[in-house]
Amino acid sequence: MPPKAKYDKEQIIDIAYNIVREDGADILTARYLAQAMGTSTAPIFNVFDTIVEIKQAVIDKGKSLYTDYIRDGLSQSIPFKGAGLKYIQFAKDEPEIFKLLFMTGDGNEHITNYLPAFDENSVLVLDKLVQTYNIDNEKAKKLYNHMAVYSYGFASLFAQKINIFTMEDIDQMLSELFLALTE
Repeated sequence: MPPKAKYDKEQIIDIAYNIVREDGADILTARYLAQAMGTSTAPIFNVFDTIVEIKQAVIDKGKSLYTDYIRDGLSQSIPFKGAGLKYIQFAKDEPEIFKLLFMTGDGNEHITNYLPAFDENSVLVLDKLVQTYNIDNEKAKKLYNHMAVYSYGFASLFAQKINIFTMEDIDQMLSELFLALTE
């Protein structure tokens, strides 16, 4: 009988997540992960079949944290704005995880509209927008798309550690754009 693995699944995911969080997703390999764990790759592959499976677990953990941010934003006094500000705050607080979730791709995606990538959160935000402002779904989608692209710009700046705006500046600018789009 082989010796019991020194690390369980959650511990390996946590270590991999922290590697990505600190150094970015590109650096995560089985060898690098094993080095961070102070072991060979064997304990990793006793628990996971591939590094792709580990990377997916890191993505899932990042999505969970992101969802917490969005739900917190939706509980603010102005839910739609709160969600947008929390999206940007997520990029500021977790730049490497933001990049992993929102700034990866092969450039060949065929996007027909922008609504943000995570369907569950997009639906929650869109529903809150419709309810709060008593507008139809199509108008809400159009407004959401405009605001999401604008928010993505701010978030991308923070993810790249380009801190030229304060959160107060962004709060004001989001309000100005929202008012311009709804007039």
